Amino acid sequence: MNRAIYIALLSMVLFGCQRPDVTLTVRECAPMPVARACATAFVVDGKAYVFAGRDSAGISHNDLWCYTPSTDRWENLGTTPLTSRVHATACVNAGKVYLGLGFQGEHGVDSCYLRDYWEYTPATGVWRQLADYPNAYTNRATSFVGDDELYVGYGFCWNYRRDMFRYTIADDRWDSIDVGVAFTGYPTRSFGGTGCTCRGRHFMGTGFFRKSVNWWAELVDGTHWEQRAEVPGRERTLAATAATDRYVYLCGGIHYGGVNTSGEVLTDVRRYNPDSDEWQYVARIPQGLINHVCFAINGKVYFGLGENDEWQVQNKLYCIEE
Repeated sequence: MNRAIYIALLSMVLFGCQRPDVTLTVRECAPMPVARACATAFVVDGKAYVFAGRDSAGISHNDLWCYTPSTDRWENLGTTPLTSRVHATACVNAGKVYLGLGFQGEHGVDSCYLRDYWEYTPATGVWRQLADYPNAYTNRATSFVGDDELYVGYGFCWNYRRDMFRYTIADDRWDSIDVGVAFTGYPTRSFGGTGCTCRGRHFMGTGFFRKSVNWWAELVDGTHWEQRAEVPGRERTLAATAATDRYVYLCGGIHYGGVNTSGEVLTDVRRYNPDSDEWQYVARIPQGLINHVCFAINGKVYFGLGENDEWQVQNKLYCIEE
């Protein structure tokens, strides 16, 4: 057998379809003036917004901050009409933000799993309350945006669930959808997964169900999941994702091998190519991060805040450029 062909075949056996690693430079941006973990980030008109989360004293907030990449500056936009919370969800459609849900209070109490949902218009600063989410599984739910509808689900309450709902913006209406699983295993149900929309396609993966998992799937036609290439490296939960026009980027998280393990906070950044269904390792951040935020603006991916490997709440922000 030709030596080059042999090496190529051996590489496919050992490493699957993952392309050779690409190293991108990580630079540090202006830190957010306050430290936050379990916050929620979204992007509108080239600016990033960070909502709520908890501080180093464990106190939850309901404020909103704005980050402008061109000036590398943060602005405090003050409090919002929403109550304080962690692990809210947010997505953007036509310049408007749809956010809410999350958790505040004591675990196991239904009323602490927040169901309120809001529309926010950054251009005018106007908030409008929408129809409540249909159930209490709202802690760290995952959301995706379509043309005139949103998909929200996989939150946590008393247990792990795979509930998924479609929100029709024009009708202010939630409808339950039975997202079938087109492959054996996940995503049957899990907690702490992450996902985002890239070029109109909705991807979600990782998370925790008895132990950390590395599944990766696509929500097709809003009706069912189809398995995609598994995330390489250590299984993880509480990671974060963001999408550019070309890739989905996944950063950090924590690896739990089971109930008797203490966990390993991860420092890698990997990117997923939807066209080729391949992952690449692209960078390593200066410290492991969990419960952090991730967002993309003009081909640059930002990640930060959250907690480090010593569970210290952070205010640092990092950036990589494609």
